[in-house]
Amino acid sequence: MTADYGLGIDLGTTHTAAAVNSGGHVESIRLGARRMEIPSAVFVKDDGELLVGEAAERRGRDEPGRLAREFKRRLGDPEPILAGGMPFSAHALTGKLLRFVLDTVTRTQGGPPARVALTYPAHWGPYKREQLDQAIRLADAGPVRLLSEPEAVARRRGVASGQTVAVYDLGGSSFDVAVLRREGDAFTMLGTPEGVDQLGGGDFDAAVYAHVLGALDGVDLDDPETAPALARLRRDCVEAKESLSFDTEVTVAVAVPGRHTRVPISRAVFEGLIALAVRDTVDATRRALRSAGVTAGDLSGILLAGGSSRIPLVRRVLEEEFGPLVAADAHPELSVALGAAAFATPSGTGEALAAGSSGKRVTGSQGSAATVGAASEISRRESAVVAPSGGPRTETAATEPAAADVPAFPGATTVPAGHGSPFSAEPAAGAPDRPRSPAERLGLSMRAPEKLDFTDLRTPADPWAAAEAEARAAEHPFAGLSGDAAPAVPPQAVAFESEPQTQVIAPARPKPKPVMGKAGFAVMIVVAAVTGVVGSSLFDPDGKKEGAAPAASASAAGPAGIPDANLVIRVDTGGPFASAAWKPTIQTLNPATGERRPLAGTEPGDTLPRWSNDRSMIALTHRNPDGTNEIHVMDRDGSNRRKLVGGVTGGRVVWAPDNRTVAYVKVEDGVPQIFATAIDGGRAEQITVSGNDKDDPVWTPDGKSIIYWAKADGVRSLWKISVSGVSDNRAITDPDLGDAMDPAISPDGRLILFTRKIDDNYDIWSVEPDGSNAKPVTSAADREMDPTWSPDGTWLAYVRGDLNHPAVVIERADGTGEQTLTTGGAREGHPCWF
Repeated sequence: MTADYGLGIDLGTTHTAAAVNSGGHVESIRLGARRMEIPSAVFVKDDGELLVGEAAERRGRDEPGRLAREFKRRLGDPEPILAGGMPFSAHALTGKLLRFVLDTVTRTQGGPPARVALTYPAHWGPYKREQLDQAIRLADAGPVRLLSEPEAVARRRGVASGQTVAVYDLGGSSFDVAVLRREGDAFTMLGTPEGVDQLGGGDFDAAVYAHVLGALDGVDLDDPETAPALARLRRDCVEAKESLSFDTEVTVAVAVPGRHTRVPISRAVFEGLIALAVRDTVDATRRALRSAGVTAGDLSGILLAGGSSRIPLVRRVLEEEFGPLVAADAHPELSVALGAAAFATPSGTGEALAAGSSGKRVTGSQGSAATVGAASEISRRESAVVAPSGGPRTETAATEPAAADVPAFPGATTVPAGHGSPFSAEPAAGAPDRPRSPAERLGLSMRAPEKLDFTDLRTPADPWAAAEAEARAAEHPFAGLSGDAAPAVPPQAVAFESEPQTQVIAPARPKPKPVMGKAGFAVMIVVAAVTGVVGSSLFDPDGKKEGAAPAASASAAGPAGIPDANLVIRVDTGGPFASAAWKPTIQTLNPATGERRPLAGTEPGDTLPRWSNDRSMIALTHRNPDGTNEIHVMDRDGSNRRKLVGGVTGGRVVWAPDNRTVAYVKVEDGVPQIFATAIDGGRAEQITVSGNDKDDPVWTPDGKSIIYWAKADGVRSLWKISVSGVSDNRAITDPDLGDAMDPAISPDGRLILFTRKIDDNYDIWSVEPDGSNAKPVTSAADREMDPTWSPDGTWLAYVRGDLNHPAVVIERADGTGEQTLTTGGAREGHPCWF
């Protein structure tokens, strides 16, 4: 069944992106686990199965002979591309990449798109276009509208009729610049598009890598033992380059056999490495203007596209050469896909080449619709693209600004001008006249691009001292013991300072009003509608009758405004907590209705349930009769349950934002360490290496870091570490605050709830990610732990009560509306809303 949305696809040489258009609302869609876009790569496994995107790139690091990349530039080349010993044409590989994108978006959106728009480089002629047509047929994509990449960017920015713009597109491996004029609904390509082939972000990555290698005198770079370390170093150099778009200096940690050092790189040094290449792009832009017969004064703006256009040097040299015409998109790497999605509407027209001696390329309604029909049947071997175990389960990515929020060109039909907007074509009523730059006349943003949270590569010294074996032994008889000193129980069963998830031992008593005021959560509430609602839109409470309509999303409210979104909780029966007679079960609890239902698929011994962010799966820590612990995952209806990993400590398991990766704690050489692994299988990645106790990992919403507690000098504090493998440990809470545990990050990433322990007093506190503004949320004499946010960030839940009498409590984020959901003598703990 076709869904009522349009799809725009940018099949880039190095990366591929997509966006959807639903009812005129355009937003990018996540294709990868850690980024919106995916590598344009295909990997051939031993059995002939194909991996696409991130999975392909990951496997290709170990077996580069089975990886095909940058095949887009080979379109039309009769020489086959060999991958895993098998020959492929460039258009066949392009078709497989396109099919993967279509399947991923179809799965995410609940059906195939009604319309598809696909972009291509402006300098392509009929032969290359014909090769692209073949790829579309091989992908069985159905009718597809085509438009050039610069036109997509211009449509994204709402170029008005009569305006002329230059589109400067600096991507991962190529640079293109073209001049366009819009007349009515048609775009005319003026002159000949220019470019610099094989110049882009990949070359800048290589320059940084070569600079770092130049500091490693005496290291044998040809030694096979050095290869894995160099591969990791290259990835770190890529992150260093990205960080320099926002920081003035970074430090790259180098750890190769026989050499451990840190190499600082300043923005000035980086700019010196790439200055000549950037100057080449300026020269190409000048040639494009000359070919088009226009000057800089004739332009309404120079539109930046491509991820490498973020580099500050790019904007600076363009403005020095052409004046204040440069207009940057907030997400330049997604501009082409977003523009294609805007074009993928029922009224969108195709693109064709206009005949004539002028050599101009005419687009839009002046040309015939350039659509490609459904392809003929091809062999299964040729067409099958197998995604890892069902492919990514992702919701629509963080929404791009709504149409009315996108700075637009005056006269654009999609965005109203005026109304006093700083980007509007006309000033607000009564506003004084003032000179307006060309970019302002276009309505383009002159603000700096939004700062992205790239991994900070400044590498502090290891903050951990030697393991405090005696202190751990005093607090936990088994913690930190190994070898002959270990007890006669499996080491993976040791909790290592992990607080029981409902470890509160004072009797419950009435609780005074929380001291946390509304102001402490104001910022979080303002953005709530933009964050968790998306993640909860797929939610359907478990236990409903088959075929029942889905429940309202987290933004829908039940009585007293309580979100109508299920908590999963642990219900204790039998004997005391963690005793042989203890029998925990898992249930869902609807806080709006009070309805409780057993969670399908759970078994005796299951504890610590965790929803995936899109509510499609559940992860559980399962305790075996012999005291060992395992992590199991299953679909939300209880089906497809499977063991993911064994030998864990028994602490929480948490989902990454991609809903395909989990983190957990496992003992390594007698020390608890945080690991991450994909739920589709594969090798686990060790995130931490310090020799101190640690637990309670939780992913940041951007998926780039993990926050957890670690113990130093006898105090547990919250710490943050990058999941990229680069050392980025830094403390969030101060040891003077006392023990900090159970971190829970708000859906927008702006606030962290945690359990703060002083002596025997446990309360819920909040702190900002940079460690500032730590303050109490609750202050009762009884103990509270295990905070969790509602999917929309407007409510929180936690546990109150002693170890054997836990109760689930909820309240609004502003401290009002407290309700105890657990009634009578029930024992309910470890709530998980998100």
